Amino acid sequence: MTPLAYAATKFLCWLFFRLGYGLEVTGQEHVPRRGACIIASNHVSYLDPILVGTACPRRLTFMARNTLFRHPLLRAWLRGVGAVPLNRDEADVAAVRRAIASLRRGMPIALFPEGTRQHLGQLGRAKRGVGLLAILAKVPVVPVYVHGTYEALPRGATRLRPAKIRVAFGRPVAYTTESVVPGSASRDPTTTARAQAQASHADQQRIADAVTAAWRQLEARFAA
Repeated sequence: MTPLAYAATKFLCWLFFRLGYGLEVTGQEHVPRRGACIIASNHVSYLDPILVGTACPRRLTFMARNTLFRHPLLRAWLRGVGAVPLNRDEADVAAVRRAIASLRRGMPIALFPEGTRQHLGQLGRAKRGVGLLAILAKVPVVPVYVHGTYEALPRGATRLRPAKIRVAFGRPVAYTTESVVPGSASRDPTTTARAQAQASHADQQRIADAVTAAWRQLEARFAA
């Protein structure tokens, strides 16, 4: 999809969500104006990828579960924006490499780190993979919370329903805390490698937990 086609599609989607669902977007200033970042959104509906792409002030490349490509309209949109299909049932190294390559070219990537649409529209937890990608590419993660898409198109529904849709971008989560790896000064390479691996897993989980915490804060703001 060319930049002009992307912009035109985004404008039409904005009109659709704004006029049909009263779309409100907050926190766009938290998205870096330039450079790579990961946009990490909760996921409750097939509408979420289109909504996040519409609400984000920058053009996005998506990491999308490969089964999402089964839906004709969503498949056409995902392919048009250059989405990277991700197989959740196995370690999809090729997809991760393509995502990292895009990030290193300065392109923002959007993903849904809960892994799948959540039942009953409830908020899940971000999985450690979002932390792995952030650390490997050395980019920040911008948490995004979408509200109302479950009411508009819940899991299993075949038609759209009336709802109020809102999107909130949170403050970026850093990919590193600049912490020293425990045992890194050891002369035993086996011990050092083990300590680094443990620290890496801990950092990945820290990022995932920070994203989940940000979602919950944004959810509470909507509830208030």
